[in-house]
Amino acid sequence: MRALIVVLALVATPFVTGVSQSTKGANCINGQSDQHRSAQGTANAHKGVCKPQDPPSPPPVLDTDQDGVPDALDSCPGTALGTTVDASGCPVQSAPPPQPPPPTSGGACVNSGPAGGTASIDGQVFVDASPWPGLQGWCVQANGPVSVTAVTDASGNYLFSGLPAGTYTVCETVQAAWHQTFPASGPSCPNGFGWTISVGDGGGVGFVWFGNVTP
Repeated sequence: MRALIVVLALVATPFVTGVSQSTKGANCINGQSDQHRSAQGTANAHKGVCKPQDPPSPPPVLDTDQDGVPDALDSCPGTALGTTVDASGCPVQSAPPPQPPPPTSGGACVNSGPAGGTASIDGQVFVDASPWPGLQGWCVQANGPVSVTAVTDASGNYLFSGLPAGTYTVCETVQAAWHQTFPASGPSCPNGFGWTISVGDGGGVGFVWFGNVTP
């Protein structure tokens, strides 16, 4: 009887071993399978272990000038390090500093209007820097046969109309926080230089300008 049991055990052993092995074949053989034997024996030894493969590394993004815009999209390569650029990699143009708001005359200066003659003088008070905008609310004086004043409009323009013929000294009142830069010579005025203008009856002189900047 004992001999029969031994014989049956020997016959059944290959069958059990065969059943324990996967009928689907090796799922993943990537070497070192002996390191992954099961506790029951070698039934799973030939399956191995599927090791996840790392994805391929993406190609490096080139940014030669280090402005944050890839070379493939950089329309202005070679910008200096630290330059502020736009989405195309080109330097962002900085806006000029805003000018102080134009001061007003505060009621001390008015447009005198016609002064009993037929001559005229006109000009402009402006910011002496690009784009040279006019300065509104500035006071301009003309002293000669008569003394008159004018206040610049929204474009910085002023006009003396109805002047008697004669020679006039034209000056501007330079407002606080400003410095006159034009004209650079001429008759002395309280805040810089002015113009000497001669007009005849029915005549007029234009382009009598004053330029100013902030210090």
